[in-house]
Amino acid sequence: MKRKIFFLSIFLFSAVFLGCSDEKKPAYNGEEVNYIPKQELSIGAITIDTLMNDSLMFSGLGQWIVFNDSLIFFDKRQNLVYVFSEDLMHTSTYLGKGDGPNLINSAVQSLTVFGDYLAVLGSSYDYYLINKHWEIERKGMLDFNHEQIPYNQLMNQPNPDNVGIYEVLYEHLKFGHDYKGNLVFSIASTHPSFNYIWHEDFYKKGRILGIASPNDGKVSVKGTYSAIYQEYKFLSTLIGAPFSYIDASTYIQGYEVDSVLYKLDDSGKMHFAFGIPGKEMNIAYESFKPEDIDEFDARWSLDRNRSSYYHSLDFVEESGLLFRGYSKSNTVSDGLQIYKNDTLIGDVDVPKGFRFVGYKAPYYYGSFTYNPDREDDFLQILRFKLPHNG
Repeated sequence: MKRKIFFLSIFLFSAVFLGCSDEKKPAYNGEEVNYIPKQELSIGAITIDTLMNDSLMFSGLGQWIVFNDSLIFFDKRQNLVYVFSEDLMHTSTYLGKGDGPNLINSAVQSLTVFGDYLAVLGSSYDYYLINKHWEIERKGMLDFNHEQIPYNQLMNQPNPDNVGIYEVLYEHLKFGHDYKGNLVFSIASTHPSFNYIWHEDFYKKGRILGIASPNDGKVSVKGTYSAIYQEYKFLSTLIGAPFSYIDASTYIQGYEVDSVLYKLDDSGKMHFAFGIPGKEMNIAYESFKPEDIDEFDARWSLDRNRSSYYHSLDFVEESGLLFRGYSKSNTVSDGLQIYKNDTLIGDVDVPKGFRFVGYKAPYYYGSFTYNPDREDDFLQILRFKLPHNG
């Protein structure tokens, strides 16, 4: 795990069991939110097909995405792009690892479709825009230091709005975009006196999203955690905050431990909240404040394996549907919620480790979470259709 935490020795915080109650209005940024939980379930189940391709040798670590009207698999170890037909026949290969033209010499972390481009985010804040001809048309670096705040001031008087105290949150990374030409990504602060492991104040004032134009890479920050994180005090192993933009003026903000979804305008002003809790979820979250980073690392995997959480949020512009994925407490299946116009229309079982990929008519696509203990020797992707009323 990539971390730049300044380590402190602090006592272990006692466990607390709390949840978001239907009787209590959710809050955001210190204010109560109008909560409108709507559901009209019309999708009871989906049939998922598995497509396989065993003709390619690949590294075992990669990401599926729908781009340029094709199914794409990006091999993150070799930085190769494999293009497939709808029946998962390999048609072409592009890019590669290295320093030459149209090569990426970086540990790729995530991809997103960015208008007519495939945007790629590397592990050193590097980004690349790849056009439909598979040429790297633009590249740059995310700039967290453009404010030029003196180092002593940044260290001794951190302000939650200071961009320089944040970094990309790779462990819980959501990489996306708005509809104004900006890349958007998960961030967190690892400042020695304002970070998500040892400072309660971070959950009240810390920013959660970074925004940067690929023209210059200059980062701005926005967003906060929902009030449920302040109730638990410390949920440092479950701080993922997936988001999805609906249009140029609206985005949906979610959180791993919050069943509520928050609808905001692009400036951060709240419209209202919606969302229905998932099924078969273990939400007996425990507040945890480690004595040192080794204890935190040991607890991280334990919490991620035993707790249920909402891990993804994806809006499909073509169909107007919002998909929220979550983990269940059983060992067989996870859950996928489907929202239309802020109303839950489906909460269906999906295979364990399912992750939403995208849409290419008439199919929606998904994949399995990468498991480092089981490197598959063949490529596979999941697909399903929705009934017309979906």
